[in-house]
Amino acid sequence: MKPKYLFFILIFLSSFATLAQTQFKFSGEIQNPTERKVLITLYRDWVGEEEEYEIELNEKNQFSFSSSIKHIAYIDFYYADQGFHYWIIEPTDDITIKFSPKNFWTSIKVWGNGSENWNYYIKQREKFEVKRDFEMEAERQSQTAQQQYFNFLDNEQLTQLEYLEKTPNLSKIFIQSRKADIIGAIQNYKINYLSSKKYGSWLEEKVKTTLKLEALADSVQANSLEYGNMFQNLMDLFIAKSSNRKHKELTENEELNLIKSSYDKDYFSFKLIERVLAFKLNNMIDAENISPKVQTLVEDFLATANDRDYKNYLSNKVNFSKTLSKGSPAKPFKLKDIDGKDVSLKDFQGKIVYLDFWASWCGPCIYDMKFMEPIKEKFKAEVVFIQISLDSEVEWKDAVKMYHIKGINLRVDENSSITKNYGISGIPAYFLIDRKGNFAVSQVADPSHEEGQELIKQIEEVLQRN
Repeated sequence: MKPKYLFFILIFLSSFATLAQTQFKFSGEIQNPTERKVLITLYRDWVGEEEEYEIELNEKNQFSFSSSIKHIAYIDFYYADQGFHYWIIEPTDDITIKFSPKNFWTSIKVWGNGSENWNYYIKQREKFEVKRDFEMEAERQSQTAQQQYFNFLDNEQLTQLEYLEKTPNLSKIFIQSRKADIIGAIQNYKINYLSSKKYGSWLEEKVKTTLKLEALADSVQANSLEYGNMFQNLMDLFIAKSSNRKHKELTENEELNLIKSSYDKDYFSFKLIERVLAFKLNNMIDAENISPKVQTLVEDFLATANDRDYKNYLSNKVNFSKTLSKGSPAKPFKLKDIDGKDVSLKDFQGKIVYLDFWASWCGPCIYDMKFMEPIKEKFKAEVVFIQISLDSEVEWKDAVKMYHIKGINLRVDENSSITKNYGISGIPAYFLIDRKGNFAVSQVADPSHEEGQELIKQIEEVLQRN
């Protein structure tokens, strides 16, 4: 299945509120603003949905944001085209910033509880990204001999860790979390390098010994963005190597068991393994809805996992996914078509309905559409084809005209109740609804798969039902 184009919407599939949570506070003032809103994305963990907020400036060009968090989290902040990505925050932080959009990085001032950590990021960026572009150096070094490249990465890791540890007034948990991020990010360069065919014969243990890791607390491993990414990519490499040895793709259960077997007392904790297992299961639900196979795997995880947040999230997601599974009633909606006329799903009771959530900026969406034209023609007398765009109104109308999209064309905002009700976290997303108004299949075939033949079979099967 081809990857979907993702966008972020705020979906509360689970509640993370606990008595242990503390209010994180973030406010600021923008000098000579060019826009009237700031964008903030909050990442509580790496399994549940990220939370995206648009916050309007007040008459004094100020904004304010707060949220309850119970351990370290990460934040993105953007104003126009300026900002920062994946900065660590703590539950007790009370941060205030002030900047000018014309020269964001040279004008930014930060103060308040936790500001030392943020000022570290500002100085770290200047040292390792502006004065000396580490990523560009790493790209050049990757073309050299393997040992030379790995020595370069290890030296860089040491340099960045020394800079972190010499920075005064940083909190202890920030130092440990940032240390995990540095190690994870730099060692991930090695994993990406070793994913090439040249090193496909290396045993897993040899791959592990090339990684320069350090002992980290369980919670630090699991909460770190980069350390988790590094471990996840390492597991994907091991899964690929195991598949090559067996000359077949591993089953989902075999993949999960391989991840479970990678526990290491110091370097890969159970908590980190639970995070990656939960992430994999989350992706399986997105890809396959809640098939019996996926449900069994999720139930096994729920029965043995310790992390309450992961368990709650997956449990709620399974329950939500069941509302989109075969036989469940399709979610009602009412939207205006391209001519401004109201169109409601209930208008088509007794008919087969094909829904396509798409956008003009989504490459796979546009690619699939050319395969849909003959399918629409084949079933035009029996099936209602509805395209629901997530574009702005202008972009939507231009795209419908440009791509000659036939059928009923509707538009909806990305964060509307309709996208939430249909669980749209990525596009393209397809649904097939039977004459009784129920979802006809749990997973609709992509129109481009087998040049539309699988989708045609699905539609024909639904048409044959009473």
